[in-house]
Amino acid sequence: MIVLEVAIPIPLNKTFYYLPSKSVDPKDIVGKRVKVSFGKRTLVGYAITCQDIDDNNSFKLKYILDVLDNVSLITQEVIKLSEYISKNYICSLGESLASIIPVSMKPPKRFLKNKDILNKIIQERHTLNTQQTNAVNLINKAIDKNNYVLFLLHGVTGSGKTEVYINIIENALKHSKSVIMLIPEISLTPQFVNIMTKSFGSDIGIWHSGVSNIEKYNLFLKAKTGNIRVMIGARSAIFVPFENLGLIIIDEEHEYTYKQDQKPSYDAREIAKWRANYHNGVVVLCSATPSLETYKDALDCKISLIKINERINNKELPEMKIVSLKNRIFKSSLLLPGTVEAISKTLTRKEQIVVFLNRRGYAPAIMCRECGSVYQCSRCSISMIFYKNPDLLKCHYCGQIKRLPITCSVCKSKKIMVFGTGTQKIEAELKKLFQNVKIFRLDGDTVSSKGSYEKVYNGIKNGEYDILLGTQMVSKGFDFQKVSLVCIMDADTSLYLPGFRSVEKTFQLITQVAGLCGRGDVRGSVIVQTNHSNHYVIKCAKNHDFVSFYNIEIEHRKKMFYPPYCNLAKISIKNKIEKTVDEDSVTLFSFIDKIIENFNLRLKLLGPVSAYIAKLDNVYRRYIIVKGERQNILKLADYLDMFKQSCGTIINIEIDPLNLI
Repeated sequence: MIVLEVAIPIPLNKTFYYLPSKSVDPKDIVGKRVKVSFGKRTLVGYAITCQDIDDNNSFKLKYILDVLDNVSLITQEVIKLSEYISKNYICSLGESLASIIPVSMKPPKRFLKNKDILNKIIQERHTLNTQQTNAVNLINKAIDKNNYVLFLLHGVTGSGKTEVYINIIENALKHSKSVIMLIPEISLTPQFVNIMTKSFGSDIGIWHSGVSNIEKYNLFLKAKTGNIRVMIGARSAIFVPFENLGLIIIDEEHEYTYKQDQKPSYDAREIAKWRANYHNGVVVLCSATPSLETYKDALDCKISLIKINERINNKELPEMKIVSLKNRIFKSSLLLPGTVEAISKTLTRKEQIVVFLNRRGYAPAIMCRECGSVYQCSRCSISMIFYKNPDLLKCHYCGQIKRLPITCSVCKSKKIMVFGTGTQKIEAELKKLFQNVKIFRLDGDTVSSKGSYEKVYNGIKNGEYDILLGTQMVSKGFDFQKVSLVCIMDADTSLYLPGFRSVEKTFQLITQVAGLCGRGDVRGSVIVQTNHSNHYVIKCAKNHDFVSFYNIEIEHRKKMFYPPYCNLAKISIKNKIEKTVDEDSVTLFSFIDKIIENFNLRLKLLGPVSAYIAKLDNVYRRYIIVKGERQNILKLADYLDMFKQSCGTIINIEIDPLNLI
């Protein structure tokens, strides 16, 4: 009896067997997504093989309900990659396959032309400077030789990395190779589409969360058949099925968005290395502020380092001015007098401004002046964010919305005060100070609809807005020629968050946002408002000195035994009952400690500790942190299934988490 082996995206690391429909050849189903009955549910699975089994064992098997694909999607590379993801990110084969070939993709009834594809437009090409030429030559040499090579392109902001991208993509296409270019944020899509389409026209495909499931299927098949040879997109674009993949570019490689935060928690940078190695291709990691792990690999000669330390046309890096917030009067505006004056002068010169504050909403909290209590979300152990027009409170984690209270829920006092500043408040203050100025606020509350990113990009580019105000979305590599002033309202918002990467993230944010100005004819100016002007991260950022920052921060990492000197795993323990999650986390810690001792795994344990947000959407969370070599962490993970937790407790392990909070 011929049966189909099907991998189902559930947290159970085994495959299942189903009978094919009697009218269909089983071999024609292999490699396709199938709809199957699993218990009381109907799920989408992946038919990976067909096997001949004893007829006596077939009576319990169910039939395949439906075959979703007309062509096979699962190649030998997909199988090997899914096995790699399953092993290294601790998930089932079905879960890893679902990350590569999304369950949600829908075959179109008829294949439509990709809306993003335009005809090639001849554009003026810029002459490369000496450092750009050197970068292009080194990378192209590796592409020409069909060698697996990793590069770190460490170029200061405004150094013309995009011109390098165009030249190396062009060379890859000349050798009939395909290219994946990853960008960190969907907001950059219009910018890169505009630039790349002018150079490569119909060879381009665009892949991100805003693309419909039907469009994704269409793109998937076009990539597989070679009808498009360049794919630009966010994290999941790393999986597009090019069969002759020669070049992968990862722009702003330091960005956290390349790490999947849901199971399987893969890192697109690691997947890029795996795929390039499989195809004998080249990976180019690019950033003005590379992650400490990547830069250390470059210094250790595991990655070839290419530096571009000057801006195009010898333009100067922006001048930074550090302004202390320490003497600011309590409750006064974050817009200090000197900052307001600088904005006014810039507007008078008809130049554009970026105002950065990494907190959305009107204010991050409301507080009772009588008893000092802060209004928290009833589902999460975090303060609710105050919004105006209409006045209400929002939780940015579970989405709960409540009316602004009239009295304190603790002492019944009516002395309720707004505490802190968010982008909505800064926007209101800017409009009050500069009444005829056009402002675009770019944060998670303003860009939820399709087309929002195009609006902000084209609006700033065409001079329709005078001020771009926003959160970290504005730091994602925009290229605006008319921006001459950047104002960083509070450089400390990420500095003292619990987590070993908080200082690194602060340096990256300041440097990236500062790099938005001075790309045109006028040298840029940056105002950095901070309470910690003597902190080394502020001093290094002021001097555009990544190397000094790296040297200081890497010593802290070494002393505290954090990446890149070890690998990490975060074991989360979750339950709706606080007492149960506390008991299970303590018991699990002892269980893990004994496993490490008995098998001599040479791992260090921290915890158990409450998560930074101890309760999230009515679920209590505790963490155990594991430090050591990845191979030992993976061995430990094999034993976690032996632990018998309480009813309702969910235990999950994440390899190399972005944060420990």
